[in-house]
This record gives sequence, C-alpha cells and structure tokens, in this order.
Amino acid sequence: MLELRNILIDYDKQLLLFLHSQGYTFWDGLWLFITNPLHWIPLFFIFFFLGFKAFGIKKAFYLTIFTFIVAATSLIIVNIIKNYIQRLRPINDASINKSIRILVEYNDFSFVSGHSTVSFTVAFLSFWILRKYYKYAFLIFLFPILFAYSRIYLAAHFPIDIIAGMLLGYLIAFGFYKIILLLLFKK
Repeated sequence: MLELRNILIDYDKQLLLFLHSQGYTFWDGLWLFITNPLHWIPLFFIFFFLGFKAFGIKKAFYLTIFTFIVAATSLIIVNIIKNYIQRLRPINDASINKSIRILVEYNDFSFVSGHSTVSFTVAFLSFWILRKYYKYAFLIFLFPILFAYSRIYLAAHFPIDIIAGMLLGYLIAFGFYKIILLLLFKK
C-alpha cells in the first residue's frame, strides 16, 4: 500500500511539473489575478442576483447567508485535513521546487486545496439550486475550474490536491444542498 502511495505521489509531482511548465511569464499576471479570492466577489453578487430573480429577495438573502456558512464550513474542513495530512506545497517541496517558477509563497500545507474545495462547494450548491431556473447554470463551473487551475499554474498545489478539493467540495455541497431543500424549499 505504501508503494502504491509513493507511485501516486511521484506521478502527481510529474504531472504538476508538466502542467506548470506549460506556463509563460506573459500569463503570470492573469493567473495571479484569478487566484486571488477577492477578485471573485462580483461573482457572488451575480449569484445573489440570479437567486433574487428566481426566488425573490427573502429566499435569495437566506441562500446567500447559507452559502457563506457552507463556504466557511468547507474552509474549516480543509484546514483540519491540511493540518492532519501535512503535505508540503510544490513550492516548498525540495524534491521539485528547483524545477518550478515560484510566483507565490505559502507556508501552510497543500492537501487539500482550499481554493478548489470552497469554489467547487459554492459552484455545486449554486448549480443545484439554480439549474431549474437558468438554462446556462452549468457555466457556474467556469469559476472553480479557472480558480483550481490557477493553483496548479502557480505551483501552489499538486493536481491531486485540486481533484481531492473538487470531490470534497461536491460532498460538502451535496450535504448542505439536502439541508437547504428541507429548510427553504420543504422538499
């Protein structure tokens, strides 16, 4: 089992090195902009507006508050996992950090990606709530895909960190979606 884990980690490192090597300095500023959570705040206003159009002000307000609670909960879960697993970020991993361009610096751990988990939690939750009302609700997933890829581009996370974050975000969103259905939509 340990050997399989080591093979998987080695493959993960090689995949990161390949994906990261596809970057060009010309694009660095764009990916640094995308990875900053503050730059995504307007998206949440769009989600609120879509909720308002579909459900009215009262439910949109409750959905917004609940979404913030869900996002905070997912971030807490991520930090518990990160501090338990304690996987070094690519930029701090001596076995590969000489082979990557270091564009950001972090001192915390890598597994699982908080950006990926929180953004996919919000995206899945928003998609499930809005899909009956908006034909193109699936476009919500552009946000977390770009957000997650920015983490690989910047070598802040390994691909497995991102994939695990997506899956964790799905699971968290699914659980809270069921709660929202019971509380706000009585289903």
